[in-house]
Amino acid sequence: MANETMTVNRLPALTWNWLKMNAARLEANAPAVGAAPSFVQTAQLARSSAAQDWAMETGMGTDVDRFLANSPAEYLTLGENEVMDAPAVITYTYQPGTPAGDRLYLEAKAGSTMQVAVILRNEIAGEGLAALQIKIKAEAGAVVKLSMVQVLDNGFTCLSDIGTTCADGASFELTKLELGSGKLYAGAAADLIGKGSNFTAKIGYLGQGEQRLDMNYVARHRGKKTTCEMDSTGVLAGKAFKLFRGSIDLLPGGSGAKGQEQENVLLLGDGVVNQTIPLILCGEEDVEGNHGATIGRLDEKMLFYLASRGIPEEAARSLLARARIEAVVDLLPEALAEEAHKFMEAHTDEL
Repeated sequence: MANETMTVNRLPALTWNWLKMNAARLEANAPAVGAAPSFVQTAQLARSSAAQDWAMETGMGTDVDRFLANSPAEYLTLGENEVMDAPAVITYTYQPGTPAGDRLYLEAKAGSTMQVAVILRNEIAGEGLAALQIKIKAEAGAVVKLSMVQVLDNGFTCLSDIGTTCADGASFELTKLELGSGKLYAGAAADLIGKGSNFTAKIGYLGQGEQRLDMNYVARHRGKKTTCEMDSTGVLAGKAFKLFRGSIDLLPGGSGAKGQEQENVLLLGDGVVNQTIPLILCGEEDVEGNHGATIGRLDEKMLFYLASRGIPEEAARSLLARARIEAVVDLLPEALAEEAHKFMEAHTDEL
C-alpha cells in the first residue's frame, strides 16, 4: 500500500507549483494554436486517425493533458515490420506572444523500427510559451528512437512532455538535449508493460545565466524482465538552477526487472544551484535497481595543463564544458546536431 501511495504523483515540486500557481492564467490562455510543424522527411510514416485511446502517464502529469486538450495534434503510424533507415525530422518553430501548444502521437506497429527527430526553436526573439507533448505506443517487438533538441531563446518558457507504453519486447530509446529556454519544465514517463520491454534515455542539458531547469524522468517496470537505463549529463553556469528527478519504479509483477540511472553534473561558478534526486521504489522480489550521481567542478590540473599550452583559462573552461555537451550532440541525427552547434556557438561565450 505504501508503494501505491508513493507512485500517485511523480511531478517535481517546481513543475507542480508552477502549473498550480499559473492555473487560472493558463486556462484563460490555453493554446488552441500550435507551431505548424514542418516535416523535412516523413519516410514511411503515415498520418492516422485519432480514434483510439491515448490515455497514458507522461513525465509532467495530467495537468498538461488538460492544458493542451484543444491544441493541434499530429498522429503518425508506422506499419508492421516497417523499418525506417533515417529519422523523420519535425521542426516546431514557436513565436513570441500568444502561448502555442502542440501534440504529437506516434504509433509503432509490431516489429517496426521508427525514428523521429524533433527540433524546438524560434526565429523571432521575445517572450513566449512553447508547449509540446509527445505520446508513443510501441507494440510487440517495436523499436522507437526519438531524438530531440530544444534551442529556444531565453525569453521562452518551455513545457516538454513525453509518455510511452511498451508492449512485449518493445523498446523506447530517447536522446534529448536541452540548451535554451529561460524556464524549462520537461519530463518523460515510460510504462514498461510488456515482458522484456526496455527504456533507454540519454539526456543532456546546459544551464546558463538565470535559467531554471526542472526535469522529471520515470520508468515503470510492470512486465517481467524489463530494463531501463537513464543517463544524464549537464553543465550549469552563472546563476542557473536545475532540478533533475529520476525515478525507477519496480512494481509488483515485474520480477527480473533491472533499472539503472546515473547523472553527471559539471558546476561552473559558485552561483549555481543543483538538485539531483534519484528515486528507486521496489514492490517486487528478484529485481535490481541502481543509481548514482557525480557532481563536481573542472579539474584544476587540466586547466593548468591547457594554460601551459597557451589556452587562456576562460577559453579552457568553455572548451571543457562544451566537451560534456558534445558527448550528447554526437548521439543526435545530423539535422539536430547542426541546430545544437549553431546555438552553442552563439550562446556559450560566458561559460
